Amino acid sequence: MLLQVKNLSFSYHNQAILKNLSFQLEGNQSVCLLGKNGIGKSTLFKCLLGFLTPQTGEIFVEKQPLKKSAVAERAKKIAYIPQKQQSVFSFTVFEMVLMGTTVGLKGFQQPGKKQYLLAEQALERLKIQHLRNSIFSEISGGEQQLTIIARAVAQQSKIILMDEPCANLDYGNQVMVLEMIGELVKQGYLVIQSTHDPNHALQYANQVLVMQKNAPLLQGAPQDILTAATLEKIYHVPVTLHCIEETHEQVCLPKRSRHVVNL
Repeated sequence: MLLQVKNLSFSYHNQAILKNLSFQLEGNQSVCLLGKNGIGKSTLFKCLLGFLTPQTGEIFVEKQPLKKSAVAERAKKIAYIPQKQQSVFSFTVFEMVLMGTTVGLKGFQQPGKKQYLLAEQALERLKIQHLRNSIFSEISGGEQQLTIIARAVAQQSKIILMDEPCANLDYGNQVMVLEMIGELVKQGYLVIQSTHDPNHALQYANQVLVMQKNAPLLQGAPQDILTAATLEKIYHVPVTLHCIEETHEQVCLPKRSRHVVNL
């Protein structure tokens, strides 16, 4: 078992956000975390990263309790990719990726041959070697996201948390990032991404985690968990699920009103 969460609870000023949350995940999986805004997805990520300390419960990575790990050790186990990464400096793509290797350095130690090799390998894995010398702030949103994913790969963490990685991307870049996540999963990574688009889960995920208010966490295969009833409960809109004959995949569509509104 790569990641295990047992009876995790966290409260902000006596307001319970996470209540006895439990799940376990293996590697080689793409996992989508769903739930409406304010349900606790970001709080869960912060607990996994050690930014917040749960009131109760345990987090284990490869059966080892995470709370006993120092910050540097946690970074070697779990990498984090924020929703949007901004750089005010003119770093190249290679320099951004190289930053991911610093978790293995001590004090004022500078990156050496090992770190440069890890960065080069990460660029190759994400297939963005051609962007090596490009200025990070000048490339497209999708290319920036791939660069940040490459930085997480260079960090050598087996678990990668992604906070809505497609939120600010156009459709083509969304597909590019989701496909690349699939490639990382094939290489043994556990990727957990929060998303508000159930189609990302239905088409690209192996597992889903659904957080609901005053209800147990739902976990399982997307096709089993993301029923129309569950999706309507999460997002408060009527939806239908349709099967694509060629691929046998499901897609989620809203039920549209047939009434014509005069403006």
